[in-house]
Amino acid sequence: MIKDDFAFIANYLWQRSIKNLNMQLTEAEIRRFNSNDYYYLTTIYHLGKPNFSQVAEALNFTKPAISAMIGKLIKMELIEKEQSQEDRRIYYISLTSKGKQIVEGDEALYAEFDSLIRRLLPNDEQYGFVDGLLSQIVSEIKAK
Repeated sequence: MIKDDFAFIANYLWQRSIKNLNMQLTEAEIRRFNSNDYYYLTTIYHLGKPNFSQVAEALNFTKPAISAMIGKLIKMELIEKEQSQEDRRIYYISLTSKGKQIVEGDEALYAEFDSLIRRLLPNDEQYGFVDGLLSQIVSEIKAK
């Protein structure tokens, strides 16, 4: 059944993601790191080099809440902040190499999964169908 296959794939991806985290973080860091932290890292990664306001808006948090989260991730050496040269009140946030390795490890896993699908489908038309179906599923989920 499709639901069982999705459950297996989700667990497989989660297991590989945890393995990637274990390679990047120390045991003490792993104990402090949680799923919210991962979500913050991926959001910052995909925003590029956002400022505090952009992160707050993307995560639907207040600036004080973002400041606390950013402070934690800076202490863990997963992100860094840089003051704007044009407006000294603004700070930009980016991932450190350690933070990038966490997110990019998972991005590589997703690319590997995409390659597997492409390899298993005999032609571009079938790949396009699966791609379109997944896009529709994503759209439905985003609409909720």
